Amino acid sequence: MNQENKKTRALITGHTKGIGNAIHEVLQGHGIECVGFSRSNGYDVLGKEDFIVEQAKEFDWLILNAYAGRSQTQMLEKLVHNYKTDDKKIVVITSTSGLDHCLDDNITDPFYIEYIKNKKELIKFIANIQQDLLCERLSVYDICPDIVDTDMTKGLWTPFPWLKPKEVAESVRLVLTQEEYNINQLVLQKK
Repeated sequence: MNQENKKTRALITGHTKGIGNAIHEVLQGHGIECVGFSRSNGYDVLGKEDFIVEQAKEFDWLILNAYAGRSQTQMLEKLVHNYKTDDKKIVVITSTSGLDHCLDDNITDPFYIEYIKNKKELIKFIANIQQDLLCERLSVYDICPDIVDTDMTKGLWTPFPWLKPKEVAESVRLVLTQEEYNINQLVLQKK
């Protein structure tokens, strides 16, 4: 099969709910072959990082959406190490909660405090690795949404404008299909 006829393949972690499900639907709707790895199909990212990284060799686009502690950072480190010279694109779904100027200081939920810490580490790692990859074929992108209407965000915030998962998914598609320039970090906030 020559390169022009090759169908783009995307690997998505956490593809059955929320943002991951929306990404899966949007990309499939644009003719991208998507394969998901989620708890619902036996691939909890915790403990399956090495397996998922190994599977990544068969894909053009890798979307690290599922959150499970440091698993996104750990998978990204391994993906960059294994595929640095490959023509692949990696999108990592982070969060404005991980930005230095986030407004989540009043949240006391222990899970969310850990979430903020992990997202901060992830965002810093992405920024550093993007510089290291300037002359490589592998590209890494940070999609950094503000509050998204998902099961995870229920009850954490009082009335704020919330993004819809499909809005985040459309930004992922934009970043992956952009040919003229790289969008290293895209911060999304609802008006």
